[in-house]
Amino acid sequence: MSYQLITTNEQLHQYCSTITNDIVCFTLDSEFVRTKTFYPQLGLLQLFDGHQVVLIDPLNITDWSTLTSWLNMNQIEKYFHACSEDVEVFSHHFGFVPLPILDSQILASFLDNPLSAGYATLVKKYLDIDLDKSETRTDWLQRPLTDKQCQYAANDVFYLLPLMTKLKSLIAEKGWLDAAYEECNNAVKRRCTVVEPEHAYLHIKNAWQLRANQLAILKNLASWRYNYAKSHDIALNFVVHEECLWKLARYQPKSLAELSALGLKGKEVRLFGQQLLSILSRPTNDIETIKRIIDYPDYKKWATIIKELAGQISEQTGLSKELLVSKRHIEQFVKWRSGDFLISKPELLSGWRGELFEPYLK
Repeated sequence: MSYQLITTNEQLHQYCSTITNDIVCFTLDSEFVRTKTFYPQLGLLQLFDGHQVVLIDPLNITDWSTLTSWLNMNQIEKYFHACSEDVEVFSHHFGFVPLPILDSQILASFLDNPLSAGYATLVKKYLDIDLDKSETRTDWLQRPLTDKQCQYAANDVFYLLPLMTKLKSLIAEKGWLDAAYEECNNAVKRRCTVVEPEHAYLHIKNAWQLRANQLAILKNLASWRYNYAKSHDIALNFVVHEECLWKLARYQPKSLAELSALGLKGKEVRLFGQQLLSILSRPTNDIETIKRIIDYPDYKKWATIIKELAGQISEQTGLSKELLVSKRHIEQFVKWRSGDFLISKPELLSGWRGELFEPYLK
């Protein structure tokens, strides 16, 4: 497959000048590395405009304005596969998300494919083409890129266009295309939700086990770790592992020696020991303990009812139960009934799902 490798500002501007005004979609993908960093590090950006595949090497490009002006046009659809991490890449690297986004993985789920269906699997199923995925684990920050890497990257956007055309056609025949668009939009909105530092403690495993005063300390510790990781672009657990944060809140050590005894590494004690002890000694007000979903009244009953409804609706519509209802949907509904869900309606009672479920759940 032919592709153009773009490595300079001039080449990028020249390519953008060839994009025609009648374009209706781009297929996009990003290759990135994220091992020890808070943010994904962009290694390659792939784009297909229906005429030419371009692979954009971001390492030496400083002026993206001509490309982002195209990607910001709302009348042009942007096609991805499994877009959740790409959304984060764009948000961090470019400062925006290229809306509207259609995700082939989500669209395929409306045709009774698994929600986690892989790109190569779908290309084989709907286009009868075998793709080489041997470069999936490659280091996209290492240079020079090999032709095999570039061919792999080009395939990810070239075949995505006929795949999406096929998926959209099949879904339209079944009458679910508007619902598929809505589902893609909701997925992007969820991925764009930013964790607030003061809520970072809610993502610590087993935080629910802590008492009110311990949880208040964990909240301060987790907020500090989140802010430090974000400002220094370090993965959260490479600052202090979450298990250690939980132990600090639970046992509240008073000395550097006690920090080590709880499992903190020597480097962590040297870098952050005094800071952690300062946070631990800070006066706190007790906060409400974390309520697990299984502690909500009638959770098991409602989970059973909703799953049974999903089975009935699946038989009626041909949509898979996996697509219709997830654990998240059930938890939203149960919390909403108890007054703990902050938005007006859970997803089970909103949009295309609401049309299917609300008559039963009313």
